[in-house]
Amino acid sequence: MATLWSKLMAGAIAFREAFLSADMQNSDTFVDFGSRQMRYQFFWALYENSAYRNIHNWSQAMRVQFGLYRHIRNIYNPAFRLGEFWKAHLMGGALDQNAGDGSETPSALPIITENKDLRPAIANLWRWSNWSIKKDVLGLWGAVLGDTCIKVIDDPTRSKVYLRLVNPATLKTVDMDPFGNIKGYVIEEQRDDPRKSTKDKVIYRETATRFGLSVVYRTELNDKPYAWDGIASEWAEDYGFVPMVVTQHNNVGLEWGWSELHPALSKFREVDDLSSKLSDQIRKMVDAPWLFSGVEAPTKKKTTTSETPTANNPEPGREELPALYGPTGSDAKALVANLDISAASQYILEILKDIERDYPELDDSIVRVKADVSGRALGLTREPIEVKVQQRRANYDDAMVRLQQMGVSIGGLRQYPGFESFSLDSYANGQLEHSIGDRPIFSKNRQDDLDFEKVFWDVANAAKLAGYPLDLWLKKQGWSDEDITALTGSAEYSAKIAGLEQLALLGSNPPSQDNQNNRNNQNNQDAQ
Repeated sequence: MATLWSKLMAGAIAFREAFLSADMQNSDTFVDFGSRQMRYQFFWALYENSAYRNIHNWSQAMRVQFGLYRHIRNIYNPAFRLGEFWKAHLMGGALDQNAGDGSETPSALPIITENKDLRPAIANLWRWSNWSIKKDVLGLWGAVLGDTCIKVIDDPTRSKVYLRLVNPATLKTVDMDPFGNIKGYVIEEQRDDPRKSTKDKVIYRETATRFGLSVVYRTELNDKPYAWDGIASEWAEDYGFVPMVVTQHNNVGLEWGWSELHPALSKFREVDDLSSKLSDQIRKMVDAPWLFSGVEAPTKKKTTTSETPTANNPEPGREELPALYGPTGSDAKALVANLDISAASQYILEILKDIERDYPELDDSIVRVKADVSGRALGLTREPIEVKVQQRRANYDDAMVRLQQMGVSIGGLRQYPGFESFSLDSYANGQLEHSIGDRPIFSKNRQDDLDFEKVFWDVANAAKLAGYPLDLWLKKQGWSDEDITALTGSAEYSAKIAGLEQLALLGSNPPSQDNQNNRNNQNNQDAQ
């Protein structure tokens, strides 16, 4: 069985630069199953900072094809920071356990809907899916790999419906209609043999195909029908849809998406290559070689490049220089190149600055700001990041709406607890209409809110003094009629208006000259 799996994974083991190329005119290689597996492996290795290590069967071929330094390491590789940023900002934060709209309780996924019965159903779906954690894994996988896949799991045994992340590297094929709805798919992966307790591996295959309102499922083991659930190897469900959604992190118009790392791979390699060489050169300068004057050279030359790695010397040749031997009286020559470390470091920093221009989310001066930066200045500097996050979020928000609609429909079909108000007809009759609301990208600073409030009411006061009715101005700012009435009908507001009217009355009827003189005399006596 190892031979069968080796054939399946052949494309993932061999490395070809073409696997990373999204050629618009010839996209067959980019969408090929083996190519995608190789690409996902490569991107994930970048995220975990192991891409250049020989623990991967393709690493050596990759270093050769790109002409990289043989001792290259991930030194400045920003893949981990990028993955963590998008993990925290796509759907980051806590979920409202009641699936609210975010107005009262902040939520990473505010639900906007007119159907109050939909909220508890979605909340159940989240809870059963452990979505408070899985949503962040979804953001990480999408940003690093470029694609995500989520299945809606119907579990009659537990009377639950929930969302499950699917590794896109196991999604062999997927067939979609023009609207992005899945018509069929094939999942293929290596699993332990369920028929015995040995460590043998077998090939699991799951096929789903839609025929009318029915979805026909088949499961196989090593190309033969096998009931992995212990019940049947083929069955049908009358869902009316295939309960799965595939999402592209960055949709560039191809069948599969771009990783967040994709467009800057050459810069990542260049900076790692140069910094690895610089680091090793500094090692050599610190641990300078010796010139043996008046000592005969060894009769057997030591070749470090072919030496077998050991525990004490895992990378032969990395820190070594050839030793030279001269006769008595010979003078010493520098054995280490005279490298301008400052100039080399500055060149590397320039590449890093260029990477940060491509990825503003990597700029610590923007993401981690000082407290004395004003809210307006902060908003302007963060605007490129916020625009980018909003663009990426659109794909994920659309996927979440479709998944939630599918999950609630299946829960209604089965009449699972909390889904009794729904059925498979709920989508058609509009019961499942909802959207994901807007939410902040960065955590708010309380002082920024206070600054905004001050500016807001300063402008409101100026508008009123100019003769603009306050209620009309507030309505233009998005206030609801209820909120405006609550303000203008309050006792505090009425007292304020009465005070302003009294001042206006005094201004139109100034006191007489005698009254003014008496008031001045009284003030003088008080002062004495």
